[in-house]
Formats: sequence, structure tokens, C-alpha cells
Amino acid sequence: MTTAALLALFAGVLAWPVPRLLAAARWPHRCPRAAIVLWQAIGLAGGVSALLAAIAFTVSPLSGSTPTAITDHLGNIAAGSPLTGLRWVNLVGLATATALACRLFGVLCASTAATLRERHRHRHLVDLAGRRHRGHGAWESADHTHLHPPTTATAGGAGGGDADHGDATNPGDGPGAGGDGSGSGADSTTCCLCEHRDRAGILLRILDHPIAVAYCVPGVRHARVVVSRGLLNTLDAAELDAVLAHEAAHVAGRHDLVIQPFVAWERTFPFLRPAREATAAVSLLVEMLADDAAARETNRRSLARALARLGVARAPVPAGALSITGHPAAVLPALGAEDPLPATAARAATRFGAGSAGSPRSAPGAGSAAAVAPDAPGLRLGTVNPVISRIARLLDPPGVRWWLPAGAYLAAAAVLAAPPMIVLIG
Repeated sequence: MTTAALLALFAGVLAWPVPRLLAAARWPHRCPRAAIVLWQAIGLAGGVSALLAAIAFTVSPLSGSTPTAITDHLGNIAAGSPLTGLRWVNLVGLATATALACRLFGVLCASTAATLRERHRHRHLVDLAGRRHRGHGAWESADHTHLHPPTTATAGGAGGGDADHGDATNPGDGPGAGGDGSGSGADSTTCCLCEHRDRAGILLRILDHPIAVAYCVPGVRHARVVVSRGLLNTLDAAELDAVLAHEAAHVAGRHDLVIQPFVAWERTFPFLRPAREATAAVSLLVEMLADDAAARETNRRSLARALARLGVARAPVPAGALSITGHPAAVLPALGAEDPLPATAARAATRFGAGSAGSPRSAPGAGSAAAVAPDAPGLRLGTVNPVISRIARLLDPPGVRWWLPAGAYLAAAAVLAAPPMIVLIG
């Protein structure tokens, strides 16, 4: 009985105060990978502890030692008399353990299946509605008469069958207009989209939509990276390269598998506020992890400028996809304040060159957002927006002492070892 009480207490601590404290902490932003491992350990140990508590309570009449009691109960099951030595109150514990296990694994399987179906459906949609980027060689003049043909000075930027990189009326717009080696002459043979397609080996789809949006649809063999015409007209070459590297990091790291258990946890216990906060915190850490990968491959300031532009647009994220601006769940519900993103992101875009003269057109909505006063009601003390946090982190990378990730990994190991140790000692 003592073992069951200790396990239940440990599960309760991992289900409420620990997630709330960890979600409010700032140190995970310094080492997101180690923090994600700790989050995963907390979620796994909490579920295991709850199940073991119900099992320990069920078999407690059979022996004073929980391992011995479990062994005796398994022997009774093998002998065909599973209820031997158990009282009715212990049967309640058995029913609770069964119901909890069915709830946990049932919701996990159902939510995973629903996500996979939605991704499969969305991949078909973007394959039908989007266009491939076939590189430089095929020119679709019938579909893109407003773009320069390959024989002009901006042919490399117009780029291939999708030709989304330049505008005949404004050749300086878009990522193909110089600076990336794709719009400087007819003999240019590469562009950001070509390099990303060849380097990452991920299928690219370009949607003919004016809103700037970029996201990936994860998959084992059928991942898609989707960008819009609005994105290509909004970002310059370096910013586009950083965005594509960010999405490629999501696909390569299978970050969808990191978030999925926490989404299932939130759906299993929708009434628990820490479950929602855990999903938001892990979603933000996953975005920071992809930011770090993209920054190592490209440039931090370029990615920060791209986030400032796209954060203003705030395009919706399709179900099951991972976007450059993050999942809506990444907005921490504990803050309880209005969203300050439009004003703050617009100021960040202006401060760090995203709205400077001669740069590509700003994202839709940026003009109205820039007019918001700096002292807007949404900028209350303590308000933290995930995109703003990521921009600040990119522009001013936090220092990481060696003991910080080491401590997180040790804490994760201790949390995972605690439930079996409680059972063995009990």
C-alpha cells in the first residue's frame, strides 16, 4: 500500500507542479534538445507511475513486497484464478489501471492515426494544387507570362517550371533577384529552391497564393516542404534559404514524433492545464531546435528577419504540419495576455533590416502592423510570444554552460529510474 501511495504521489507531482515549473522556466531555451529529453522523461515516467500505482494497489493483499505480490498475481493468472487473494476494493484498482491504460494508449493511437490520415490527405492536396520546382530549363510561358524568360537577365531567378522568383514589373523582388547566384545572369544554374531540393532531398511544392507561408508535411518517405508565391515575393535569397533549412531540419529530425505524445497527453486530459502548457512548451523547443539547425547551415540574422516578416503575416498552420512560425499550441496559455506579435514583429523587421528600402515586399499585413503604437495594450509586462522569443534568441544567442544540458540529461535519467526503483524498494 505504501508503494502504491508513493507512486501515485510521484505521478501527481509529474502531472501538475513539475510541468508548470518547467514550462515557466527560461533555461530550456538555452539547450532545447536536453530540455526536450527531460520533457519526454517526465511524460513517460508520469504515465508509468500512474499505471504502477494502480497495479501495486491491486496486488497489495498478496504480499508485503510489491515485486513479490506482482509475481504471485502473475502465477495466479497463469493458474486460471486471477482473483485469488484480492478484495473488492483491489478489483477497483485493477479496473482503474485497465481503464487508465486503455485511455492513454487509445488516445495516443487514435490521435496518431488521425494525424497520419490528415498528412496523407494534405500531401495529395498540395500535389494537386501546388507545382514542382523543376529547376532551370523548362519555361512555362503560358502559365507565367509575367515572369522573365530564361534568356533575360533575371532568367535564373525565374527558375524553371515554377518560376516564382521574379516579377517583370519589379525585377528586384523575390529571391531570384541577385544575391543567391540564381538571378545574376543567363548562365546561372542554381537558386535557393534548387539547392535546397538537391541538398535535403525533400519534395518541394509551390502554392500560387499571395499570403507568405512556409511549412512541411512530415513523413517517412513522402515528406513535403510547401512554400507560397507570397513567401517567394516577400523574402530575399538569404531569408528564403534560412526558412527552407528550418523546414528541412523539421523533416530530418522527425520533430513531429517529438510533439505527438504531448498532443495525445493533452487530448487524454484536456481538463489539465499543465498538459496544455507542456504541449506549448515542447512545440516552442522544437522550433528553437530547428532554428539552431538552420542557423548553423545558413545565417541567424537572416532567419530572424524571415521570422519577423512571417510572424506579421501569421498564416494558419495546416493540421499535422510544422510551420516556420510554429504551431498555434506554442502560444503559452499561462500568459493570459493579448498577442503582441504584430507590433513587436513589425518593429523587429524594421530594426534588423526586414523593411529597409530596396528589400522585397513585406508580408501581407505588415503595413498595418507597423502602425501599431509601441505601447499597445498587448505589450504588457510578462507577455512572451514564441516568435518574439525565437527572434531575440537568434539575434542574441544565449550562452550555455556545460553543466546545464548535463544536468538536464541526469534529471531525465533520474525521473525515468524513479518508478522502477520505488517498486523494487517497496
